[in-house]
Amino acid sequence: MDVENNKDKQNKNENLGETRNKTESKMELEKNKVIILENKDNNQENDIEEEKQIKEEEKKEEKKEEKKEEKKVEKKEEKKVEKKEEKKDIKKEKTLKELEEQIDYKYNESGELLHKTTGERVKRLNYNEYEKVGKYVQKYVEDLLINTFNLTILYVPNNKSSNFEVRDIDQPQSKILITKDFPTNPKCLMLIQGTGAVRLGQWARSVCINENLELGSMKPYIEKANQNKFSVIIYNPNESRDFITGEYIKEFYTMEKHSVYVYNNIVKKNVNIKEIYIVAHSMGGECTVKILLENKEDLLSGKIKKIAFTDSVHGESYQKLGAEGVKKFREISRNYIGSEEPVGKFVRDYTTSYGGVDCYSSGDRRHEYTSGTAINKIFEFFNSKDEKPDKSGNPNNLEKSDNSVKPDNSEKKSDNSGKPDNSGNKK
Repeated sequence: MDVENNKDKQNKNENLGETRNKTESKMELEKNKVIILENKDNNQENDIEEEKQIKEEEKKEEKKEEKKEEKKVEKKEEKKVEKKEEKKDIKKEKTLKELEEQIDYKYNESGELLHKTTGERVKRLNYNEYEKVGKYVQKYVEDLLINTFNLTILYVPNNKSSNFEVRDIDQPQSKILITKDFPTNPKCLMLIQGTGAVRLGQWARSVCINENLELGSMKPYIEKANQNKFSVIIYNPNESRDFITGEYIKEFYTMEKHSVYVYNNIVKKNVNIKEIYIVAHSMGGECTVKILLENKEDLLSGKIKKIAFTDSVHGESYQKLGAEGVKKFREISRNYIGSEEPVGKFVRDYTTSYGGVDCYSSGDRRHEYTSGTAINKIFEFFNSKDEKPDKSGNPNNLEKSDNSVKPDNSEKKSDNSGKPDNSGNKK
């Protein structure tokens, strides 16, 4: 019995030991689990912290890049401002006084260019001397017209605004002139010069230099326009570079491009203009035909009332107007050509004329003088009734010439003002 009891006790103790060991093992396992979970949490926290640090670093880099970009933009803007300042300060249009100081000649009250000391006409100048005189004449005529008639300067082209009175120094521009009543007057006179060295307000630079401003400039035309209650717009188709910087005006690479731009953007957009009258010299005639070709409706409707060409070289391009357009063109146009016949005398009709319109004498055979000498007859034509001229020999109450001849192409040339002749002067 004692032996059996001892065995039972021993078995119980062994069972208790096993149970204790199992419990301790479980506890150890649970401990290890807790440790593993704690380590996991710690690792996750570390990962999150690392991610935060990485994001913060990325943000710092982004801010650095943004600052770099901002500095680049600031530098670009500074350069733009510098360029604008350069245009304003470095290149300025020379004043009339500055140009006058460079030459020995000066205009008198009668508009004649004479030597400051001797009072003689301009003669025997070399090319560079003549160009200096030409620059003075250009500025003198422009200032004279602006100050005498209180004209407004418009700057063309303008790609940013419809306010052409404001100069845009970010793009190359040329100048044109209008009278103060241009925005409101229903009757408008357009003046378009020929090709060559002529600039704003000139018909022929050579005549302005060698004769006087009454014959060579547009001054008398503005006076006549005022008397007849026309507003005036003066084109400047030879200025294909900016008048200050010298930059090329890509929109005006031809005279025709300048002329069409001014008509389409300034004349045509003026809703108050009901009647348009045009005086066009030499190559200015071709510019006029280009305007008509792009604005045929203004021709056919009668808005373009009269066209006075002076020794125009527009040739046969008018035929592109079509039958109806050509008929209207001939009805409203005259060409005052170089001729020794009395001014205003009928020379030949459109069937034998150069350019398809009736031709009348300008009163001077010299090409560059035709605008100056024909002025009175041109305004008589503008003020005459809308009727066909008498082909029997008395158009506009003028006797028809018996010496009608076909056009001499040698007369139909562009204004070569600015080219020196054999004596050293220019035509």
